[in-house]
Amino acid sequence: MYLTLKQKLLEVPEGTAQQIQMLYGYDERKMNEAVDILEEWLKKQNHFLKKDFPRIYLETNIIGSKGSIERTKSKLDKLFALRTVLRKFYEFNDIRNEFKNLFSCSYILAMPKLTKENNRLFVLKVIGNEFFDKVPYLDYYKIMIAYVEYFRMYDYSDGYRVVIDYRDINIMNIIARLNLVEVKEFFTVILSGYGARLKGIHIISTSKAVENLLRIITPLFNPKLVARFRVHGTLESLHEVISQDMLPKELGGTGRSLKEIQDDWIDLLSSKETSEFFREINKAQVNEAYRMDDLKNEEMGLPGTFRTLSVD
Repeated sequence: MYLTLKQKLLEVPEGTAQQIQMLYGYDERKMNEAVDILEEWLKKQNHFLKKDFPRIYLETNIIGSKGSIERTKSKLDKLFALRTVLRKFYEFNDIRNEFKNLFSCSYILAMPKLTKENNRLFVLKVIGNEFFDKVPYLDYYKIMIAYVEYFRMYDYSDGYRVVIDYRDINIMNIIARLNLVEVKEFFTVILSGYGARLKGIHIISTSKAVENLLRIITPLFNPKLVARFRVHGTLESLHEVISQDMLPKELGGTGRSLKEIQDDWIDLLSSKETSEFFREINKAQVNEAYRMDDLKNEEMGLPGTFRTLSVD
């Protein structure tokens, strides 16, 4: 069942990996050589608590760093350090039950098909029902990190596009509960740690309050990423930039319903195989006492610095 679900939820057409590799100057031989270099480097990092990783995990991290081995080293180092310092984002064991309230007021999932640019489409739809006030925002950050961690191991894409549907929620309620320090920490992990490349953030809403929300959060990002935010007042506007065959029924698409897809993702992320993967990858932390260089928390953009987050 696990393999069937994985293939159903993350479609990667034959030849996609080769296409993406070519964008960054790689073929199979060069990629194998790059992974070999990373494996040797990992063995020499005294401060890493885990040094052995599946080769595909290292390969997708190279792709996420636009093919740069040195950038991949830096991001892995930063990711493992962030995982150590910001443990709260990784405290999940039972996806199905720990996020039960979240799944009752939100759909949060990846769509099965890659876009024509080989981006993975991520959809978040929030419903302002009785469960919404019971869900700490930390749960949203944790489940999104679980997804990105899973993608690093089992997906092959060239960045992400995000669609956020706020039509069924009072945005002022969202703003009232925002903790900007926590938002900053979360995006530091996603952008600086995982190096996730966000190609577009599409918000569906007719509320003028969305402008207030963007005014609050966009100062955290650099202008390049801010320019990738776009608000859509109608589904027709969204369809101008994202094909309907990529979208679920609720967003005017031809895909399956959000509930059907989310139920499958809950099964996959709650499976024995995925739980074992999360437990193993969470060992990838650091012991700063053994670090050879002097990477500081400030350099990782942790709270207190509020450096502007960049995006590739």
